[in-house]
Amino acid sequence: MGRELIEEFESEKGIKVILEYDNEKEMYIMTIHKDTGKIVFQGSMKEIQQQAEKYFVRSLKDIKNKMEIALLEDLFNR
Repeated sequence: MGRELIEEFESEKGIKVILEYDNEKEMYIMTIHKDTGKIVFQGSMKEIQQQAEKYFVRSLKDIKNKMEIALLEDLFNR
């Protein structure tokens, strides 16, 4: 029983994604390993997609905010 591996791949940037199905809990588990840590999404495929979308939208907003702060600091220091 346990988990069944569905797909596993690694990007050129070192991000590793593992998609599994947990037979006991009857749900999918997607684990993303990256340099800043590990992220785990679980549920139906639709739930995982929604969780991942929210996570990555927040991540992109954080990156955008950091870039804007860096630009403002650069302008201020001129």
